[in-house]
This record gives sequence, structure tokens and C-alpha cells, in this order.
Amino acid sequence: MNSTLKTVLALGLGFAIAGAVVAAEDKTPKPIEVKDKVTVKATVEAVDKTNRTITIKGKKGDMITMPVDEAVERFDAIKVGDTIEATYYESVVVQVLKPGTAPTGTTVAAMGGKSEGAKPGGMVAGQVTMTVTITAIDAATPAVTVKTADGSSMSFRVQHPKYLKEVKVGDQVMITKTEALAVAVTASK
Repeated sequence: MNSTLKTVLALGLGFAIAGAVVAAEDKTPKPIEVKDKVTVKATVEAVDKTNRTITIKGKKGDMITMPVDEAVERFDAIKVGDTIEATYYESVVVQVLKPGTAPTGTTVAAMGGKSEGAKPGGMVAGQVTMTVTITAIDAATPAVTVKTADGSSMSFRVQHPKYLKEVKVGDQVMITKTEALAVAVTASK
């Protein structure tokens, strides 16, 4: 199983257990959504065109040198003093499914595009949806073991053990994780 699916499971399963409380109180399970958005700005301090790297400085003065992939067009347009703004968005939606619901396979969708203008920039987004079945619950650890549609078995620690009382072996949980990253470079003023 690839690392993206493991990440989806790890992030989503904790929310699924929390969502089971809502499902237990109402016969119609309601999805739970947890989302986050982080925006980071940095100033370009150095550009190494030979090695295709840039050194950037964050708001707190931290500096980092990072490679710039060949896929990034208009690399030569990046200049010292330019501002780079990156916004990362993540959403995890978890739903305990009604008994008897047929599990779905894993679906993966991705899209992206570049921004117009003289400076590099663009956006990429992806979404993974999968259904897992709870195969074991360990209240002592606390942990839960799940089986994916492809038959893989994985175990995860549960952050809030009280929610383990609200789910049972055999429950199916659908997890949808959406991620997006937008990056823009603007000229220095």
C-alpha cells in the first residue's frame, strides 16, 4: 500500500472514531469534516541557476535552501527579493457507514495547473476516498485495526479512547482526504 493511502488512513481514522459518537446518537450517520489551511510567505534571498536551487527566508528569519524541480517553468524569472507565497489546504471527511452498505474501492483524483504571468506559480490538488472495515479494537492500547478494500490490514492508535466504546468490529468507515497546494511568486517592490 502506498504512503498516500497510509497517510489518509492515519489522519482519517482518528476522526472516524470520533464521528462514531455522532452516528451512535443518530441512526443516520453524519459525516465529520476537519480542515486546515496554512499560508506561508518567504522572501527569496539567493537563486542558484546552475544547481537550480533557491534560498528563502521566512518571517522569523529562518533560511532554507531548496531545489526547484525541472517541471517548474519560468525558474529564470525568480529574482532576489521576490516573495513566495504558498497556501496548503487539507480536509478530511469521515463517515461511519450504515450497516449493510457495500464498501467502495479506493478512488484517487488529481488536477493542477500553472498560473499566468512572468513569474512561476500554480496549483495542484488531489483527493483520495476509501472505505475501511474495523477488524479489531484494542481498548488497552488504545488502537483499532482496519482492513482496506484491497485486503491490506493496518493498525492505528486512537487519540481519544472513549470513542472506541461507540464503534464495533465490522463497522465500515469511509474516509475522504483532499489536499491542495497553491504557490505564487511576486516581484519585489
